[in-house]
Amino acid sequence: MMNFNLIVSTARSYERQAECELWFNLLAIGDENPIFTQTGNPGLILAQTDCEPRKLIKHLKESVEVHDPNSVNFLQKIYPIDVVVPTEIDLIRQATIDLAANHPIAKDSNSKFRITIRKRQTRLKTNEIIPVIAESFSNPVSLKDFDWNIQIEIIGEKTGISILTDHDYFKLVNEN
Repeated sequence: MMNFNLIVSTARSYERQAECELWFNLLAIGDENPIFTQTGNPGLILAQTDCEPRKLIKHLKESVEVHDPNSVNFLQKIYPIDVVVPTEIDLIRQATIDLAANHPIAKDSNSKFRITIRKRQTRLKTNEIIPVIAESFSNPVSLKDFDWNIQIEIIGEKTGISILTDHDYFKLVNEN
């Protein structure tokens, strides 16, 4: 498995269509050679782009909200990944601390945060990971009313980590 800076979900059996749609949108913002990897999990694709991942998120939101609501059909969710580390609790913890140290919203001691963990192909348990990370921060925790989210995406031996706000990810909303 390669390094990645985007994690993409689509409907089962539509991975190739999602890759084409993703490639087209990455090309539109300047990346001619993104790399895609199917994970072995139906509907889950990893991508490595030379473009800033949040630029893609902004582009997709504008495409859907401003230009054409039907411009995106196969890309259901896209999360930017800030750093990828081996799936070891100590490395995940340290990478999270390092990311937060450089993130403006995480530096605000009054801002509330949440930790979201998605696990695939691992035996690690969520309740083994969350306390180790949460104890590293003095900010208040809120599961519903949070300012930033520590997003941890575990896929086998690799873990992608991001600090996200509500504007940093793409979710396709079908109104049908």
